Amino acid sequence: FYGNKKYYKVTARSNAYVDDWVRNESKDKVFLDFCCGQGENAMKAAKSGAKLSLGIDISSQGLKVARDSSQREGLNNIRFFQADAENTKLPDNSIDAIICSGVLHHLDMSYAIPELRRILKPGGKILAIEALDYNPLIKLYRLITPEMRTEWGKAHILSLKDIRFSKRFFDIGDLKFWHITAYAAGKFPIFSKPLDLLDRFLEKVPL
Repeated sequence: FYGNKKYYKVTARSNAYVDDWVRNESKDKVFLDFCCGQGENAMKAAKSGAKLSLGIDISSQGLKVARDSSQREGLNNIRFFQADAENTKLPDNSIDAIICSGVLHHLDMSYAIPELRRILKPGGKILAIEALDYNPLIKLYRLITPEMRTEWGKAHILSLKDIRFSKRFFDIGDLKFWHITAYAAGKFPIFSKPLDLLDRFLEKVPL
């Protein structure tokens, strides 16, 4: 379960970007943490002044942790509920901002993307964070750790084809690429700084 944790340590820059986005896009808005897990982003939105912060997930265990955590924090502008991400039952045009953090590849995009479009208000925003199918280090890691993901997960890593499909429903205003080589520092922490500097250069290279 914790096998990937060492690789998350190298994503500080993208994590900071996500935190800033949640803070900026949640204030005085209805915010949704889509497939929220233990509700970290929903709680960040609530603390940032969301009018209402929602978290949905299929896992009752994750939602229990999220509810307990939000109660300990004394957050009264947050609600968590169990729901199917491909059929949330939320009203049409009801959400101002949505974050999808590492979840779309677990879903059937032909259902999930139209559902996101249905519940998002006109002019609303979505931030999706995913490991795409092109990073050679991630592809190698997947090959040597097949036991760490389901057959569905192996077959549904997001690609540029999925982004093209999403453009049928959304105006994709910004596509950012992060951490091209830095994942190697999960195994070799001594190289974390030079690899991060290399990535800052590579991320600016077209294509």
